[in-house]
Amino acid sequence: MHFVAALLLVVGATACDQVDLKTAFEITELSSGYHDAGVTAVGDNKLVPSISFRLKNLTAEPIRSVDMLIIFVGVEFEQSKELDEVLITAINSDGIAAEASSEMVVVRSKQGFALQQQARSELFNHRLFRDVTAKLFLKRGGSIVPFGEYTIDRRVLLAAPAESTSR
Repeated sequence: MHFVAALLLVVGATACDQVDLKTAFEITELSSGYHDAGVTAVGDNKLVPSISFRLKNLTAEPIRSVDMLIIFVGVEFEQSKELDEVLITAINSDGIAAEASSEMVVVRSKQGFALQQQARSELFNHRLFRDVTAKLFLKRGGSIVPFGEYTIDRRVLLAAPAESTSR
């Protein structure tokens, strides 16, 4: 009898954990730009692509333990070139409640653009500058689903958003 009860508990928990990641969330408060990563060892100004957002749970149930893969892709001569990829825990084991939003998530590429003796504001006019797209994927239990692509805004970010979880 205890075995049957335990089996029903496991099956029930597994069924509750099954969620369509594509429809369970939406991105809110999206912001992007280029973060000032300081000065390199050789004195160049370094700017890196950055994206910030909240994930809103659109379901009637809490959702726990969701990872997110963000791939920063530069476009050069109509060819895509991966700059960096970042894997984060977007929703930890505490989860987010039904119809609630996560804390602000801030993700920055480690790779970016270095400007030799130029003002940061001149980045977007530089002949070597290429637009960058952030490709987002949600990952849970071995399942990875595309979750959107966002072109990084051509602006220098002055500061990270207030309530943030930087990655």
